[in-house]
Parts: sequence; C-alpha cells; structure tokens
Amino acid sequence: MSQAHLDFGTPNYAAEAFLVSEETAAAWAALDQWRTWPGGVFCLFGEAGSGKSHLGAIWAEKASSHVLKGTDLTLQFAEAPAVSGKLVALIDEADQADETALFALLSRLEREGGAVLLLSRQPPSQWPFGLPDLQSRLKAIATESLKAPEQKLLAQLIVRYAAAKGFKLDEPSATYLAARIPRTFEAAKAVTACLETVATSSLKTPMALAQRALRALYPNDWTDEQAQSSDLFEA
Repeated sequence: MSQAHLDFGTPNYAAEAFLVSEETAAAWAALDQWRTWPGGVFCLFGEAGSGKSHLGAIWAEKASSHVLKGTDLTLQFAEAPAVSGKLVALIDEADQADETALFALLSRLEREGGAVLLLSRQPPSQWPFGLPDLQSRLKAIATESLKAPEQKLLAQLIVRYAAAKGFKLDEPSATYLAARIPRTFEAAKAVTACLETVATSSLKTPMALAQRALRALYPNDWTDEQAQSSDLFEA
C-alpha cells in the first residue's frame, strides 16, 4: 500500500497505550522479569511495526535505562563505569552496532551484571558479525519475537486509539479498517490519527468517518472512483 505523507505527530509510547494480546503477552512477561535475564541481556525482535519500539520504550522508562541506537554504541560507552549501580541500557537496531563495542558490552554484563535490552528485526543468531566469540554469545541470548498483529487485535487497537482522540468508533467500523490496512501497530495508529484530519459535520456515521480516513491515508489504493464503482464508501 502507498501511504500518504501526512504528519500525525510523534508516536505514543506510553504504557497505557499498549494493548497486551496473545501476540505480545510473552514479550510483555519477559520484559517484566528483566532482573532475571540470563547473562543480563535479552533481545526483542520483529519486523517494523510489530511493537518492539513501544515495548522497549515502556521497559526503558520502568528500568530507568540508557537509550541509544546500535550505531551510537561505542567502546567508551561499553566500558565506562556506571554512574550509579549497574549498567542498564536499551539498544535499538542492535544489529547495526560496532561488533567490538557490542562484544565489550556483553562481556561487561557477564562480569558485572546489569541489564541490556536489544531490539532488532532479526534474531541475534542472524546478525552479520564476524567475531567468533561474539557470534557464540549472540546465539546464547534469550529472545522473544513479535509477530504482525492479527486483524482482531488491530480492530481493538483502533477502537482504543480513536477513543483517546475523542472519536467513538464502533466495532464494524474498526473491523472495516483493520481488514484494509497493513498489519502493523503503526498503521493502526496512523489511520486512527487520520480521523482527526478528515472529520467533518457531513460525515454522519462512524463508518463514513472510517472510510474517509482510509481513503485519505491510502489515496493510491482507495480512490473516489473506486468508492463510487464498488459502493464501499458512504462518504
């Protein structure tokens, strides 16, 4: 799908905005037990839009963690003494890190303890690093994958996001949207945010609002002509 370039603001990564479901329950539970991670390290992986950034942000807030990108991980950071207590850090796109710095970080956790959450699209065993010692350590890291959300979950999220923005969207309207957008959390947030940009007094029903938002967000996939010919749209 080709999404229109509309500005919907920054993502809402608050804990109350995250919906624990069958797809995310195992990851949620694992992050809640972060003090007992084997070797002090855990990897959450999944495709873009699977929710790992949201979960990571919730964990970072709870654990008072340093937050950095893999490309910003340096040997100096990996070896610098913790200001207070043990090192606690979240590393997004960890597969893009310098392998020497990442090896030093994992070695430090093994020696001193602490906790590091790694986020990536692929499991650590598939990261493109050449150091044999680093490869063996990556294969031993505890992991949890996040899969694309099912349609039922997307519909529930859309209803929740809409309510947070002051729109009462019924289940049929949310299900309609969930069946027509990409199966990602970002798509659910984007289409719900789009409700604000298309809301007018002429849209008499929640379904009409949902259909207008879908058409505005994906203009190349849902055009006026398609709406008129297929009778999918009320507005």
